[in-house]
Amino acid sequence: MTTPSRWLPVLLLSIAGSVSAANVQVRTVPLLTPGMVPLAGAGLAATQAPLFGGTSLSVPGLSGLSLASPSLTGLAEVPVLAPSAVPTGPSFAPAPTASEAAAPQARIAGRTASSGGLSVLAGRLVEVKGAAESDPSGVQEGAALDALYAGAPSPVMSAIDAGSFQVNDEGISLLGRAAEYYRKIRRLVDKYAGRIDLAESLDVMADSYGDVWAKVKAMEVLGAGSGQTNTHLEQTLTWVDGVTTIHGRKTAVNTHRVFFHHAANPESEIAEGIRRVDRYLKETLLQFAHGGQAEAELGRFQDVLLVFDTRGYAEIKAFLRGREAELQKAGVTRFRFSFLDEMTKMPATDEEMRADLNAMTKKYRGRELEKIIEGVTYGRYVGLLLELATVDHFMSRDWEILQSGRELFDAEGMYITELDVVARSPEGKVALVEAKSARVPLPFHEVLQDKVTAKLAAYAKNRALLESSIGARIDEVVFSFDVGNNRALASYLQEREGELSAKYGFPVRFVFLKMEEAGGEKHGGQKRGSRRR
Repeated sequence: MTTPSRWLPVLLLSIAGSVSAANVQVRTVPLLTPGMVPLAGAGLAATQAPLFGGTSLSVPGLSGLSLASPSLTGLAEVPVLAPSAVPTGPSFAPAPTASEAAAPQARIAGRTASSGGLSVLAGRLVEVKGAAESDPSGVQEGAALDALYAGAPSPVMSAIDAGSFQVNDEGISLLGRAAEYYRKIRRLVDKYAGRIDLAESLDVMADSYGDVWAKVKAMEVLGAGSGQTNTHLEQTLTWVDGVTTIHGRKTAVNTHRVFFHHAANPESEIAEGIRRVDRYLKETLLQFAHGGQAEAELGRFQDVLLVFDTRGYAEIKAFLRGREAELQKAGVTRFRFSFLDEMTKMPATDEEMRADLNAMTKKYRGRELEKIIEGVTYGRYVGLLLELATVDHFMSRDWEILQSGRELFDAEGMYITELDVVARSPEGKVALVEAKSARVPLPFHEVLQDKVTAKLAAYAKNRALLESSIGARIDEVVFSFDVGNNRALASYLQEREGELSAKYGFPVRFVFLKMEEAGGEKHGGQKRGSRRR
């Protein structure tokens, strides 16, 4: 997996912030290309090597500069973790297209790293001189939308939130935007009741409730509910649960409940859980490193406490303990791991967890932890609403929905992928449809890699099994995106339809939906909770 260029300054700062721990010297140099980190000094490898599986590179005119992948014995802040088995996307050059070049770009005060039409550092979006006044790309509108729904609410939003408290079909009390999106979802479900079986699409919220419970319970146990909470790291999909004082030390806290798709074979849940938590860990180590993006948003802190809910799997806990041991061996002292089941009594049943979550919702309404309760649930509802809006989009055009929310497993019961929608046109054409939300501003090539090419690689690899499961030949793959007002991203994706089709063997196209128009009312926003500075 190639490391996004916006993480590279974090890695360099991490190493520089910990030189005393490893007794090495680090020379800061210009960023070169995604996946490569220029390093020099005792204790660091002096050969050319990729970072996290990136491609080795020789740089003309820089013969005295080593491009090294730090070893665990030499790196003092962020160890290189073994690469996970993730699909490799197409090798598109991240150079801006014509539509991107004309778009307003993001720039960061200080050292910058250009990536896919965006320049980023320290997580601050700033308008670049020369941007078109009319903002034809919608990037500025997207940033304004991000600020609106993550910061101080508008009078309209205040009026909505003041009356937005509702109990959903599963007995969970909802707040603010989560309640509003639930009502949108409910309207679409009612619209197609008796016509489409949406049970598999709707069976996604239990994990969300577990995520909320785990995050709030960890903050409760740590006594961290009154400090700074639910902070968004801009240009990422990361929210920091909180910053508090533990044993006299300022500590950033993040709780992660391991995710996997439910499977009859527990080995599938273990393997997927480990793969996903390892990716989370790689990203988190970079974002929370000394001088990194989390500190740019939250100020300096001394420690990082990562709390994990491994959902009863000793194998996943053992894997994480092994990663923690690697960190300790490398001299990394700011990161500490804790496990929620060793901090508090875990609910014995879903019903017990939901009852406790409802008690939390009542207890923390109007207080800091409310932002986590509302935000996590809202984030999951954003994805669910887009999936249902995608069903609505095709149904309104006389397509037949063959499957919705179906999960695909191999002969051994190991999870492969999930099919958001399988639809058949009036002419008999069968399409796999994947719904993706991309409201949060991210470098375009990251959106392409994380949300598009990984899926296409899985589809191409398992095409025979997919077609057997569907009972029909796959005629095209459609990505249903909500990009908000970021029309430049929409153009970027559409311009790659031909390349993607040729590479993966499916005709590929994109459609773009607006969530403020879904479910009959206007309302929108970015995923999960408020941003606080």
